[in-house]
Amino acid sequence: MRPLTWLWPVSLLLCAPSASGSDVHNDLASNRFVDSDSLRWPAATEVLHFENLEGMVLLRCSLRGDGGRDTTGPIALDTGAGYLALDIVLAQFLGIADSTTANEAVGLTARPLPRLTLGGWSIDQVEPVLTVNGEIVRSVSDRPVLGLLGQKPLRDRIVWIDYREEIVALIPAAGKASAGAREEAGAAPWGPPSDSALARSRAALSGLVTPRAVAVPFQLVGDGKMLVRGRVSDPLPPRYSSPLTLLIDTGATKCVLFEDSLASRVRHADAWPALRGLSAPTLIGAAEARIARIPSIQVESADGVLSAAGVDAGVMQSDLARVLSRATHETIHGVIGYSMLKRFRVAVDYPNSVLWLDPIPDYRDNRPLEYCHVGLQLERKDGAVVVMGVAEGSPAARAGIARNDEIVAVDGTLARGLDLIGLTRRMEGRPGRTLTLVVRRNSVDRTYRLVRRRLL
Repeated sequence: MRPLTWLWPVSLLLCAPSASGSDVHNDLASNRFVDSDSLRWPAATEVLHFENLEGMVLLRCSLRGDGGRDTTGPIALDTGAGYLALDIVLAQFLGIADSTTANEAVGLTARPLPRLTLGGWSIDQVEPVLTVNGEIVRSVSDRPVLGLLGQKPLRDRIVWIDYREEIVALIPAAGKASAGAREEAGAAPWGPPSDSALARSRAALSGLVTPRAVAVPFQLVGDGKMLVRGRVSDPLPPRYSSPLTLLIDTGATKCVLFEDSLASRVRHADAWPALRGLSAPTLIGAAEARIARIPSIQVESADGVLSAAGVDAGVMQSDLARVLSRATHETIHGVIGYSMLKRFRVAVDYPNSVLWLDPIPDYRDNRPLEYCHVGLQLERKDGAVVVMGVAEGSPAARAGIARNDEIVAVDGTLARGLDLIGLTRRMEGRPGRTLTLVVRRNSVDRTYRLVRRRLL
Protein backbone atom coordinates (compact mmCIF):
# COMPACT_ATOMS: atom_id res chain seq x y z
CA MET A 1 0.00 0.00 0.00
CA ARG A 2 1.22 3.44 -0.86
CA PRO A 3 1.12 6.35 1.56
CA LEU A 4 -1.75 8.75 2.00
CA THR A 5 -1.17 12.44 2.55
CA TRP A 6 -2.65 13.25 5.95
CA LEU A 7 -4.29 10.56 7.98
CA TRP A 8 -2.38 7.79 6.36
CA PRO A 9 -0.66 9.39 3.93
CA VAL A 10 18.97 14.48 -0.19
CA SER A 11 22.19 14.06 1.48
CA LEU A 12 24.17 10.85 1.96
CA LEU A 13 26.47 9.70 4.75
CA LEU A 14 28.87 6.94 3.78
CA CYS A 15 30.05 5.76 7.17
CA ALA A 16 29.52 7.31 10.58
CA PRO A 17 32.60 7.94 12.75
CA SER A 18 33.32 5.57 15.61
CA ALA A 19 33.00 6.54 19.26
CA SER A 20 34.41 5.15 22.46
CA GLY A 21 33.34 1.55 22.77
CA SER A 22 32.88 1.73 26.56
CA ASP A 23 30.56 4.75 26.32
CA VAL A 24 28.46 3.12 23.62
CA HIS A 25 28.09 -0.18 25.43
CA ASN A 26 27.36 1.50 28.77
CA ASP A 27 24.49 3.38 27.13
CA LEU A 28 23.16 0.21 25.49
CA ALA A 29 23.36 -1.70 28.76
CA SER A 30 21.28 1.04 30.45
CA ASN A 31 18.64 0.79 27.71
CA ARG A 32 19.32 4.32 26.44
CA PHE A 33 19.55 4.93 22.72
CA VAL A 34 22.93 5.94 21.37
CA ASP A 35 23.02 8.56 18.61
CA SER A 36 23.65 6.87 15.28
CA ASP A 37 26.85 8.85 14.67
CA SER A 38 28.30 7.33 17.86
CA LEU A 39 27.60 3.72 16.93
CA ARG A 40 30.37 1.40 15.75
CA TRP A 41 29.19 -0.04 12.48
CA PRO A 42 30.48 -3.39 11.18
CA ALA A 43 32.88 -3.31 8.26
CA ALA A 44 31.28 -2.68 4.85
CA THR A 45 28.16 -1.11 6.40
CA GLU A 46 26.61 1.60 4.26
CA VAL A 47 25.04 4.40 6.34
CA LEU A 48 22.60 6.67 4.53
CA HIS A 49 20.50 9.67 5.41
CA PHE A 50 16.91 9.57 4.21
CA GLU A 51 13.88 11.83 4.07
CA ASN A 52 11.14 10.65 6.42
CA LEU A 53 7.97 11.57 4.54
CA GLU A 54 5.24 10.59 7.02
CA GLY A 55 6.96 7.23 7.36
CA MET A 56 7.90 6.83 3.72
CA VAL A 57 11.68 6.22 3.68
CA LEU A 58 13.11 8.09 0.69
CA LEU A 59 16.75 7.26 -0.10
CA ARG A 60 18.74 8.98 -2.79
CA CYS A 61 19.87 6.51 -5.42
CA SER A 62 21.47 6.45 -8.85
CA LEU A 63 20.29 4.16 -11.65
CA ARG A 64 22.38 3.30 -14.71
CA GLY A 65 20.60 1.92 -17.75
CA ASP A 66 21.63 0.62 -21.13
CA GLY A 67 23.76 2.81 -23.38
CA GLY A 68 25.08 4.91 -20.49
CA ARG A 69 21.67 6.39 -19.66
CA ASP A 70 21.38 7.22 -15.98
CA THR A 71 19.35 9.17 -13.46
CA THR A 72 19.50 10.13 -9.79
CA GLY A 73 16.62 10.75 -7.41
CA PRO A 74 14.63 9.46 -4.43
CA ILE A 75 13.58 5.83 -4.16
CA ALA A 76 11.23 4.46 -1.47
CA LEU A 77 12.58 1.72 0.79
CA ASP A 78 9.60 -0.63 0.78
CA THR A 79 9.67 -3.94 2.66
CA GLY A 80 6.19 -4.59 1.27
CA ALA A 81 7.75 -4.98 -2.18
CA GLY A 82 9.70 -8.09 -3.07
CA TYR A 83 11.80 -6.66 -5.89
CA LEU A 84 13.07 -3.40 -7.28
CA ALA A 85 10.14 -1.63 -8.96
CA LEU A 86 10.63 1.38 -11.26
CA ASP A 87 8.28 3.84 -12.87
CA ILE A 88 7.41 2.46 -16.32
CA VAL A 89 8.39 5.66 -18.17
CA LEU A 90 11.74 5.71 -16.37
CA ALA A 91 12.35 2.02 -17.14
CA GLN A 92 11.75 2.71 -20.83
CA PHE A 93 14.13 5.70 -20.72
CA LEU A 94 16.80 3.50 -19.14
CA GLY A 95 16.35 1.05 -22.00
CA ILE A 96 15.33 -1.94 -19.89
CA ALA A 97 11.54 -2.01 -20.60
CA ASP A 98 9.66 -2.30 -23.86
CA SER A 99 6.68 -0.12 -24.79
CA THR A 100 4.33 -3.13 -24.57
CA THR A 101 4.80 -3.16 -20.77
CA ALA A 102 3.11 0.23 -20.40
CA ASN A 103 -0.39 -1.22 -20.48
CA GLU A 104 0.14 -3.39 -17.39
CA ALA A 105 -0.54 -2.14 -13.83
CA VAL A 106 2.54 -4.06 -12.68
CA GLY A 107 4.88 -5.38 -15.35
CA LEU A 108 8.34 -6.87 -15.71
CA THR A 109 11.25 -5.33 -17.56
CA ALA A 110 12.70 -7.15 -20.56
CA ARG A 111 16.27 -6.68 -19.35
CA PRO A 112 18.08 -6.29 -15.98
CA LEU A 113 19.10 -2.89 -14.66
CA PRO A 114 22.87 -2.52 -15.27
CA ARG A 115 23.56 -0.76 -11.95
CA LEU A 116 21.84 0.56 -8.82
CA THR A 117 23.89 2.74 -6.45
CA LEU A 118 23.11 3.80 -2.88
CA GLY A 119 25.86 5.99 -1.45
CA GLY A 120 29.09 4.04 -1.99
CA TRP A 121 27.34 0.70 -2.45
CA SER A 122 26.41 -0.58 -5.90
CA ILE A 123 24.62 -3.64 -7.26
CA ASP A 124 25.15 -4.70 -10.86
CA GLN A 125 22.72 -6.49 -13.16
CA VAL A 126 19.71 -6.13 -10.89
CA GLU A 127 16.86 -8.48 -11.80
CA PRO A 128 14.00 -8.99 -11.83
CA VAL A 129 12.83 -5.38 -12.08
CA LEU A 130 9.12 -4.62 -11.94
CA THR A 131 7.44 -1.65 -13.61
CA VAL A 132 4.69 0.39 -11.95
CA ASN A 133 2.82 3.63 -12.47
CA GLY A 134 4.99 5.95 -10.41
CA GLU A 135 2.49 8.78 -10.72
CA ILE A 136 0.43 7.18 -7.95
CA VAL A 137 3.31 7.53 -5.49
CA ARG A 138 4.30 10.99 -6.75
CA SER A 139 0.76 12.36 -6.43
CA VAL A 140 0.59 11.69 -2.69
CA SER A 141 4.26 12.23 -1.82
CA ASP A 142 4.82 15.37 -3.93
CA ARG A 143 8.29 14.03 -4.69
CA PRO A 144 9.84 12.75 -7.98
CA VAL A 145 10.02 9.18 -6.64
CA LEU A 146 11.79 6.84 -9.07
CA GLY A 147 10.35 3.63 -7.69
CA LEU A 148 10.38 1.16 -4.80
CA LEU A 149 13.34 -0.70 -3.34
CA GLY A 150 12.15 -4.11 -2.15
CA GLN A 151 13.70 -7.17 -0.57
CA LYS A 152 15.71 -8.94 -3.24
CA PRO A 153 18.49 -6.35 -3.81
CA LEU A 154 18.93 -6.22 0.00
CA ARG A 155 18.59 -9.93 0.72
CA ASP A 156 22.10 -10.35 2.16
CA ARG A 157 21.81 -7.31 4.44
CA ILE A 158 20.31 -6.23 7.74
CA VAL A 159 18.34 -3.05 7.06
CA TRP A 160 18.58 -0.88 10.21
CA ILE A 161 16.20 2.12 10.37
CA ASP A 162 16.07 5.04 12.77
CA TYR A 163 13.03 7.11 11.78
CA ARG A 164 13.77 10.00 14.13
CA GLU A 165 17.40 10.49 13.12
CA GLU A 166 16.47 9.63 9.50
CA ILE A 167 19.28 7.10 9.15
CA VAL A 168 19.29 3.78 7.28
CA ALA A 169 22.22 1.41 7.68
CA LEU A 170 22.75 -1.51 5.30
CA ILE A 171 24.69 -4.00 7.43
CA PRO A 172 26.31 -7.18 6.04
CA ALA A 173 24.74 -10.19 7.73
CA ALA A 174 26.07 -13.70 8.18
CA GLY A 175 23.64 -16.43 7.23
CA LYS A 176 21.95 -17.90 4.22
CA ALA A 177 19.68 -15.47 2.34
CA SER A 178 16.86 -17.74 1.38
CA ALA A 179 13.07 -17.71 1.57
CA GLY A 180 13.38 -21.16 3.13
CA ALA A 181 16.16 -20.30 5.56
CA ARG A 182 13.99 -20.81 8.65
CA GLU A 183 12.92 -24.27 7.58
CA GLU A 184 16.48 -25.18 6.58
CA ALA A 185 17.68 -24.04 10.00
CA GLY A 186 15.16 -26.30 11.71
CA ALA A 187 12.61 -23.66 12.75
CA ALA A 188 8.89 -24.06 12.21
CA PRO A 189 7.45 -21.51 9.75
CA TRP A 190 5.51 -19.62 12.45
CA GLY A 191 7.54 -20.58 15.49
CA PRO A 192 10.51 -18.82 17.09
CA PRO A 193 13.69 -18.62 15.01
CA SER A 194 16.22 -21.37 15.58
CA ASP A 195 18.82 -20.73 18.26
CA SER A 196 21.55 -20.51 15.60
CA ALA A 197 19.66 -17.95 13.47
CA LEU A 198 18.85 -15.80 16.51
CA ALA A 199 22.46 -16.00 17.72
CA ARG A 200 23.80 -14.97 14.29
CA SER A 201 21.39 -12.07 14.18
CA ARG A 202 22.26 -10.89 17.69
CA ALA A 203 25.98 -11.11 16.88
CA ALA A 204 25.59 -9.08 13.69
CA LEU A 205 23.73 -6.37 15.62
CA SER A 206 26.00 -6.36 18.67
CA GLY A 207 26.17 -2.81 20.00
CA LEU A 208 23.42 -1.66 17.59
CA VAL A 209 20.34 -2.70 19.57
CA THR A 210 19.59 -2.40 23.28
CA PRO A 211 18.73 -5.33 25.58
CA ARG A 212 15.15 -4.08 25.31
CA ALA A 213 14.93 -5.00 21.60
CA VAL A 214 12.34 -7.66 20.73
CA ALA A 215 13.04 -10.34 18.11
CA VAL A 216 10.05 -10.99 15.86
CA PRO A 217 10.34 -14.00 13.52
CA PHE A 218 8.99 -13.54 10.02
CA GLN A 219 8.31 -15.67 6.99
CA LEU A 220 9.83 -14.51 3.72
CA VAL A 221 7.35 -15.71 1.13
CA GLY A 222 6.25 -15.23 -2.46
CA ASP A 223 8.29 -12.51 -4.11
CA GLY A 224 10.05 -11.64 -0.84
CA LYS A 225 7.30 -10.28 1.38
CA MET A 226 7.70 -10.34 5.18
CA LEU A 227 4.85 -11.94 7.11
CA VAL A 228 4.35 -12.02 10.88
CA ARG A 229 1.59 -13.25 13.19
CA GLY A 230 -0.40 -10.86 15.33
CA ARG A 231 -3.74 -9.99 16.94
CA VAL A 232 -5.80 -6.86 17.54
CA SER A 233 -7.93 -6.05 20.58
CA ASP A 234 -11.60 -6.94 20.10
CA PRO A 235 -12.57 -4.26 20.90
CA LEU A 236 -10.57 -3.75 24.12
CA PRO A 237 -7.91 -5.79 25.93
CA PRO A 238 -7.90 -8.42 27.35
CA ARG A 239 -10.11 -9.60 24.47
CA TYR A 240 -8.23 -10.17 21.22
CA SER A 241 -9.03 -11.34 17.71
CA SER A 242 -8.16 -14.68 16.19
CA PRO A 243 -4.56 -14.82 14.86
CA LEU A 244 -3.89 -12.54 11.88
CA THR A 245 -1.24 -12.81 9.18
CA LEU A 246 0.29 -9.35 8.74
CA LEU A 247 2.76 -7.97 6.19
CA ILE A 248 5.59 -5.70 7.40
CA ASP A 249 5.59 -2.68 5.07
CA THR A 250 7.86 0.34 5.44
CA GLY A 251 6.06 1.80 2.41
CA ALA A 252 2.78 2.20 4.36
CA THR A 253 2.28 5.30 6.48
CA LYS A 254 -0.40 3.54 8.53
CA CYS A 255 -1.09 0.02 9.64
CA VAL A 256 -3.86 -1.50 7.52
CA LEU A 257 -6.58 -4.07 8.08
CA PHE A 258 -8.58 -5.49 5.20
CA GLU A 259 -12.33 -5.28 5.70
CA ASP A 260 -13.02 -8.82 4.48
CA SER A 261 -10.96 -10.33 7.28
CA LEU A 262 -12.59 -8.37 10.10
CA ALA A 263 -16.02 -9.99 10.09
CA SER A 264 -14.69 -13.49 10.78
CA ARG A 265 -11.76 -12.61 13.06
CA VAL A 266 -12.60 -9.31 14.78
CA ARG A 267 -16.18 -9.30 16.04
CA HIS A 268 -16.33 -5.75 17.41
CA ALA A 269 -14.21 -3.69 14.98
CA ASP A 270 -17.04 -1.17 14.59
CA ALA A 271 -16.56 -0.25 18.25
CA TRP A 272 -13.12 1.25 17.56
CA PRO A 273 -13.13 5.08 17.28
CA ALA A 274 -12.88 5.87 13.56
CA LEU A 275 -12.82 8.51 10.83
CA ARG A 276 -14.78 7.60 7.71
CA GLY A 277 -15.03 8.99 4.19
CA LEU A 278 -11.35 8.66 3.27
CA SER A 279 -9.52 7.13 0.31
CA ALA A 280 -6.50 4.81 0.19
CA PRO A 281 -4.42 4.95 -3.02
CA THR A 282 -2.72 1.67 -3.90
CA LEU A 283 -0.79 0.50 -6.95
CA ILE A 284 -3.90 -1.35 -8.13
CA GLY A 285 -6.28 1.58 -7.61
CA ALA A 286 -7.91 3.68 -4.89
CA ALA A 287 -10.07 2.11 -2.18
CA GLU A 288 -12.60 3.43 0.30
CA ALA A 289 -11.16 3.52 3.80
CA ARG A 290 -11.56 4.65 7.37
CA ILE A 291 -8.94 5.37 10.03
CA ALA A 292 -9.53 3.47 13.26
CA ARG A 293 -7.79 3.87 16.61
CA ILE A 294 -7.03 0.30 17.68
CA PRO A 295 -6.65 0.07 21.47
CA SER A 296 -3.96 -2.63 21.22
CA ILE A 297 -2.02 -4.55 18.57
CA GLN A 298 0.05 -7.60 19.47
CA VAL A 299 2.78 -9.18 17.33
CA GLU A 300 4.17 -12.63 18.10
CA SER A 301 7.85 -12.50 19.10
CA ALA A 302 10.53 -15.06 19.84
CA ASP A 303 9.79 -14.76 23.57
CA GLY A 304 6.03 -14.16 23.57
CA VAL A 305 4.21 -11.10 22.28
CA LEU A 306 5.04 -7.45 21.69
CA SER A 307 2.14 -5.05 22.36
CA ALA A 308 1.53 -1.48 21.17
CA ALA A 309 -1.36 0.60 22.51
CA GLY A 310 -3.48 3.14 20.65
CA VAL A 311 -2.31 2.42 17.09
CA ASP A 312 -3.94 4.13 14.09
CA ALA A 313 -4.85 1.80 11.24
CA GLY A 314 -6.57 2.17 7.90
CA VAL A 315 -9.47 -0.23 7.47
CA MET A 316 -10.15 -0.72 3.78
CA GLN A 317 -12.14 -2.75 1.29
CA SER A 318 -9.75 -3.49 -1.56
CA ASP A 319 -8.71 -6.12 -4.08
CA LEU A 320 -5.21 -5.56 -2.70
CA ALA A 321 -5.92 -8.20 -0.04
CA ARG A 322 -6.59 -10.83 -2.73
CA VAL A 323 -3.59 -9.71 -4.80
CA LEU A 324 -1.29 -10.08 -1.77
CA SER A 325 -2.81 -13.42 -0.83
CA ARG A 326 -2.25 -14.79 -4.33
CA ALA A 327 1.35 -13.55 -4.33
CA THR A 328 2.16 -15.07 -0.93
CA HIS A 329 -0.11 -18.15 -0.92
CA GLU A 330 -1.26 -16.97 2.51
CA THR A 331 -4.41 -15.15 3.55
CA ILE A 332 -3.18 -11.62 4.30
CA HIS A 333 -5.30 -9.86 6.92
CA GLY A 334 -3.41 -6.57 7.10
CA VAL A 335 -0.20 -4.57 7.14
CA ILE A 336 2.09 -3.28 9.88
CA GLY A 337 3.12 0.21 8.77
CA TYR A 338 4.65 3.40 10.11
CA SER A 339 1.93 4.19 12.65
CA MET A 340 3.32 1.28 14.69
CA LEU A 341 6.92 1.04 13.44
CA LYS A 342 7.68 4.68 14.36
CA ARG A 343 7.70 3.67 18.02
CA PHE A 344 10.87 1.63 17.46
CA ARG A 345 14.29 1.51 15.98
CA VAL A 346 13.82 -1.21 13.38
CA ALA A 347 16.27 -3.81 12.06
CA VAL A 348 15.22 -6.24 9.32
CA ASP A 349 17.61 -9.21 9.21
CA TYR A 350 16.70 -10.80 5.89
CA PRO A 351 19.20 -13.71 5.95
CA ASN A 352 18.06 -14.88 9.40
CA SER A 353 14.35 -13.98 9.07
CA VAL A 354 14.31 -11.87 12.24
CA LEU A 355 12.75 -8.42 12.66
CA TRP A 356 14.16 -6.48 15.63
CA LEU A 357 11.90 -3.85 17.21
CA ASP A 358 13.80 -1.70 19.72
CA PRO A 359 11.30 0.47 21.66
CA ILE A 360 12.05 4.19 21.82
CA PRO A 361 12.40 5.17 25.50
CA ASP A 362 9.58 7.45 26.70
CA TYR A 363 8.07 7.47 23.21
CA ARG A 364 5.83 10.43 22.39
CA ASP A 365 3.98 11.02 19.14
CA ASN A 366 5.70 13.77 17.15
CA ARG A 367 2.32 14.81 15.68
CA PRO A 368 0.02 15.30 18.68
CA LEU A 369 -2.31 17.50 16.61
CA GLU A 370 -2.56 15.17 13.59
CA TYR A 371 -6.27 14.69 14.13
CA CYS A 372 -7.05 18.28 15.20
CA HIS A 373 -8.06 19.14 11.69
CA VAL A 374 -10.79 20.30 9.33
CA GLY A 375 -11.06 16.85 7.73
CA LEU A 376 -9.45 17.05 4.28
CA GLN A 377 -7.20 14.50 2.61
CA LEU A 378 -5.15 15.93 -0.27
CA GLU A 379 -3.19 14.89 -3.35
CA ARG A 380 -1.44 16.66 -6.22
CA LYS A 381 -2.90 16.46 -9.74
CA ASP A 382 -1.29 18.29 -12.67
CA GLY A 383 0.26 20.78 -10.24
CA ALA A 384 -3.00 21.52 -8.42
CA VAL A 385 -3.83 20.45 -4.85
CA VAL A 386 -7.02 18.41 -4.97
CA VAL A 387 -9.27 16.95 -2.29
CA MET A 388 -9.11 13.13 -2.39
CA GLY A 389 -11.09 12.47 0.80
CA VAL A 390 -13.36 14.29 3.24
CA ALA A 391 -13.83 12.85 6.73
CA GLU A 392 -17.50 12.27 7.55
CA GLY A 393 -18.90 14.78 10.04
CA SER A 394 -15.80 16.98 9.85
CA PRO A 395 -15.91 20.80 9.52
CA ALA A 396 -15.02 20.46 5.82
CA ALA A 397 -17.83 17.95 5.22
CA ARG A 398 -20.37 20.13 6.99
CA ALA A 399 -19.28 23.11 4.90
CA GLY A 400 -19.94 21.14 1.69
CA ILE A 401 -16.35 20.69 0.47
CA ALA A 402 -16.19 17.57 -1.70
CA ARG A 403 -13.75 15.23 -3.41
CA ASN A 404 -12.05 16.66 -6.51
CA ASP A 405 -12.47 20.24 -5.29
CA GLU A 406 -9.24 22.21 -5.75
CA ILE A 407 -7.60 23.93 -2.77
CA VAL A 408 -6.52 27.34 -4.11
CA ALA A 409 -5.22 29.00 -0.95
CA VAL A 410 -4.71 28.29 2.76
CA ASP A 411 -4.73 31.24 5.17
CA GLY A 412 -3.85 33.56 2.29
CA THR A 413 -1.02 31.47 0.82
CA LEU A 414 -1.44 29.96 -2.65
CA ALA A 415 -1.60 26.18 -2.40
CA ARG A 416 0.18 25.47 -5.71
CA GLY A 417 3.38 26.96 -4.33
CA LEU A 418 3.36 24.86 -1.16
CA ASP A 419 4.86 21.45 -0.52
CA LEU A 420 1.97 19.00 -0.16
CA ILE A 421 3.14 17.58 3.17
CA GLY A 422 3.75 21.07 4.54
CA LEU A 423 0.31 22.12 3.33
CA THR A 424 -1.26 19.17 5.13
CA ARG A 425 0.54 20.14 8.34
CA ARG A 426 -0.86 23.68 8.00
CA MET A 427 -4.34 22.22 8.26
CA GLU A 428 -3.54 20.78 11.67
CA GLY A 429 -3.81 23.01 14.73
CA ARG A 430 -5.28 23.44 18.15
CA PRO A 431 -9.01 22.79 18.50
CA GLY A 432 -11.07 25.93 18.11
CA ARG A 433 -8.58 27.70 15.83
CA THR A 434 -9.89 29.00 12.49
CA LEU A 435 -8.52 27.98 9.07
CA THR A 436 -9.38 29.99 5.94
CA LEU A 437 -9.54 28.06 2.66
CA VAL A 438 -10.20 29.20 -0.89
CA VAL A 439 -11.76 26.26 -2.75
CA ARG A 440 -12.39 26.05 -6.50
CA ARG A 441 -15.18 24.01 -8.09
CA ASN A 442 -16.15 24.31 -11.75
CA SER A 443 -13.95 27.43 -12.12
CA VAL A 444 -15.77 29.18 -9.25
CA ASP A 445 -13.83 30.12 -6.11
CA ARG A 446 -15.40 30.18 -2.68
CA THR A 447 -13.90 31.13 0.69
CA TYR A 448 -14.51 28.96 3.77
CA ARG A 449 -13.62 29.73 7.36
CA LEU A 450 -13.48 26.43 9.17
CA VAL A 451 -12.90 25.77 12.85
CA ARG A 452 -10.52 22.93 13.63
CA ARG A 453 -11.64 20.24 16.02
CA ARG A 454 -10.35 16.90 17.24
CA LEU A 455 -11.66 14.24 14.87
CA LEU A 456 -10.14 11.10 16.43
